[in-house]
Amino acid sequence: MNLYTLTAVSLIIFINLFSSIYFAFTKSNANIKRWSPLIAAFSFVLIISWFMTDFATQWVLIEACTLVGALLISMSQNEKATDVAWKFLFLNSFGMGIAFLGLVILSYGVHNIVSMNIDLIMQNIQAKQNPIIEVGIWLVVFGYSTKLGLFPNQYWVSDTYSESPSQISALFASLIPVSVSIALRPLVKMDELMLIPHFSSKNALLVMGVATMIYSILTLYQVRDIRRITSLIAMFHNGAIGVFLWLNTSDGIFYLALTSLVVIKALIFASLGVLRLDLSSRIIDEINPRDGLHPISKFIYLGSIFMAFAVPISPMFLSDMMAMRMAVKHSYYWYTLVPCLGIIFFAITLYKILPIMNIDSRGFKPENKKLIQIRIGLTLFLFAIAILIAVYGFYMFSTGGLDNA
Repeated sequence: MNLYTLTAVSLIIFINLFSSIYFAFTKSNANIKRWSPLIAAFSFVLIISWFMTDFATQWVLIEACTLVGALLISMSQNEKATDVAWKFLFLNSFGMGIAFLGLVILSYGVHNIVSMNIDLIMQNIQAKQNPIIEVGIWLVVFGYSTKLGLFPNQYWVSDTYSESPSQISALFASLIPVSVSIALRPLVKMDELMLIPHFSSKNALLVMGVATMIYSILTLYQVRDIRRITSLIAMFHNGAIGVFLWLNTSDGIFYLALTSLVVIKALIFASLGVLRLDLSSRIIDEINPRDGLHPISKFIYLGSIFMAFAVPISPMFLSDMMAMRMAVKHSYYWYTLVPCLGIIFFAITLYKILPIMNIDSRGFKPENKKLIQIRIGLTLFLFAIAILIAVYGFYMFSTGGLDNA
């Protein structure tokens, strides 16, 4: 796995989600043709940021998507979505502002002349051991952690994912964490190069990741909204990313995990879109079992949750296995906490959605039949992509390709 594989898969996922928006959008009466340039700009600008070798350019591209993202949230065209869009804009701008301040301090601490070139900073950081660099790295990591949705700045994540159209939530949940992860990776390596760190930002990232996972579990237990449950699944995986970044794996494993993340998060929200079109209410306790639900709708959603946590043919399962293997190799036995938290979250999720499985079976609603069929076809394609990536990943693992990449 490499960056080009990640990019190719991400473009396929974008085409899939954009097709769902263009041919089966139901959240509001928004003119999709007018919104299409913003949707494409949001996705492509984030993907372009993955190839940047300059911290400043990378920051500008990621920050540009904050404003565009806030506009896309408002596609729902309701008052609550507008409030959520402002929260998204404010908190993310706050975090990105701290990150940029950290980049300036980091560059000043490493060079006499300010430069944002990532490779140049990496080459000179060992020779410039000073507290200014530590402060700069810490500020960048903390600022970007807000964009990643880690504790204590995770409050925008659940609201944004649950109030946006499911396709937009899928784009947010898949592309934003990947972009931030790629931006954070060189900073984790820089933190490791510090000989006598007073405060490790890498360890702070670990703590924030674990705290986010625990917060997701505690919040999930109190939630009855099916959209918010799905949003908390995405938040839990964001916390796992923080822990994964701490491991600082090889490039092959790193890009396998990010590719898996893109596909699985798109799959989760795509299956949610199918379920919501067929459900009478988004509040589980208010659903009348006699209203009925098509079996395909319920099992597609259930299948996506299993793909996110527990199925061996899922690329997420392979990524978790590779991370655990590396943790044991370096005697990080405490890392077993991560899969244990995943099991707890998975068990609570199944408990929360169990009433949906008991709803009476019926055919598709006539008014939504065509739209649901389109979404089901696109969602099944995402299932196929996820399985193919898992098969390819297991093949690479068996031949040693992931360790050597």
